[in-house]
This record gives sequence, structure tokens and C-alpha cells, in this order.
Amino acid sequence: MKIDERLNQIDETILEMGYRVKGMFELSLGVLESGDKEKALYIVESDDFINNYNEEINNLCINVLSLLQPVASDLRSVVSAIKIANDMERIGDYAKSIARYVIRNDRLDDDLLPVALQIGRLFVDLYDKTLKALKESDVKMAYEIPVLDEKIDQTFKSMGVYVEDLIKNGNRLDHPFATISMMRNIERAGDHAKNICEHLIFRVKGQHIDFG
Repeated sequence: MKIDERLNQIDETILEMGYRVKGMFELSLGVLESGDKEKALYIVESDDFINNYNEEINNLCINVLSLLQPVASDLRSVVSAIKIANDMERIGDYAKSIARYVIRNDRLDDDLLPVALQIGRLFVDLYDKTLKALKESDVKMAYEIPVLDEKIDQTFKSMGVYVEDLIKNGNRLDHPFATISMMRNIERAGDHAKNICEHLIFRVKGQHIDFG
């Protein structure tokens, strides 16, 4: 198999993994809203499938490096692919953490559920755009992702203030710290989407970008 065919295979597998992760994250938000512990368990078990994708991509990349002689641009593609797959796996881990929260706790407090879902849906929109940029090698779109992530960060900070106010006003919240930790994981997923965009820019332009 020629190197171009190998690289295309890697790209296709990354996109397949990326959309699987997106579906997993959307399911996790669904169980957060419904409290369906059976579906939450399915999400936790599905994480192994995502890990297998990561391993498959790493093996494909190693084969390119060991069996072929990639030029600089091809080498950037291989290195970026390994990093992108790792970030996607981490996003899958955060989806799993939401499912685990549902398994371990009762349904999210009615006061906090709308905020958690808002943060989650902001991330899904951001991640969908990240996958589109990746699919089309669209550097301009990749630069738009940090702006969207900032909105997630601000929403998460506002949620923290909201929780403090609820507690100060005597509202009883079930598992407040576990809830905040779970929502922080959604916020962190946005950081990994930014990482994917950094790797995309490096692959296309050969430039090292740090979106912070």
C-alpha cells in the first residue's frame, strides 16, 4: 500500500473515531437528562471501543513510520494523527465520566440540570465544528474554535457562582461537589477540541499554535 493510501486510511479512521466520540457524548447528555442508568452503563462499556480506535490509529501511524519513508508533510500528518486520536480518547473519557455520575448519583438537581445541559450542548456544537474543520482541513475554521470554547468557560464560571448562591440561600443540593466536577469535565473536553485544532494547523501549515 502506498503512503498516500495509508495516510487516507488514517484520516478516515480518525474521522470515524471522532464521530463515534461525538455520538457517545450526545448519549451521555441524554442520560444526564433522563437519569437512565442502564444507558449510562452502556456508555461506560462503550469506552473500550473508543480506546480500540486510538490503538488502531497508533498502529497505523507506526506502520507508516517504520515501513515507509514519509516526507516532512507526511510526517506532520502522522504525528498530528497520533495526537488528535489521543485528544479524542480523552473527550470519550469525559463522556464516560458523565455516565458514571448518572450511575452513582440520583438525577441531577432541577436547579442545575439546565445549566449542565447548556454547557454540554455548547461543547457538542463546538466539537461538531472541530470535526468539520478536521474533515475539510479548514484552518480558518480551526481558529474559530477557541472563541466558542471561551463561551463554555464563561458558562462554567457562571455556573460556579450560581451554585454558591444556591447554597448561600439555603437550597439543598445533592452531591454538589461531584456535580461541579462532572461539569468541569465538560469544560475540559472543550480544551481537547482546541488541542485538535492546534494539531490540524500544524498538519496543514507546519505551525505550532498554542490556544491556551
